[in-house]
Amino acid sequence: MNKEEARSIFICAGFEVKKMWELVNQYWPPAYLKERAESPWWLVRTEIGLIVIGWRKRVISIDWSNTEVRAIVTEDDVTKDETSVHAWATPKAVRYLNALREANEEKSCST
Repeated sequence: MNKEEARSIFICAGFEVKKMWELVNQYWPPAYLKERAESPWWLVRTEIGLIVIGWRKRVISIDWSNTEVRAIVTEDDVTKDETSVHAWATPKAVRYLNALREANEEKSCST
């Protein structure tokens, strides 16, 4: 996933992308130099905080543990918890991030 692909996922989900940093792929071990170089991960600053996104082998990992939002963003049968989810395709990543943004809005309205 290149920078523009990562940015577009967030924009399509309704987020404002304030800043982005490239990270070393957090899935592939150091010996997999080619895979790590071809598939960086991204740290994205949004209005709700920092979110990490990047491809694992077959899924997009999305981690929002550096935000205050705690929410299960899908009922899909995927790896998920209150601070992360695995998306099997880009449209699913957009859908899950949109659900995360909405969960944050609901949290803000209830406080």
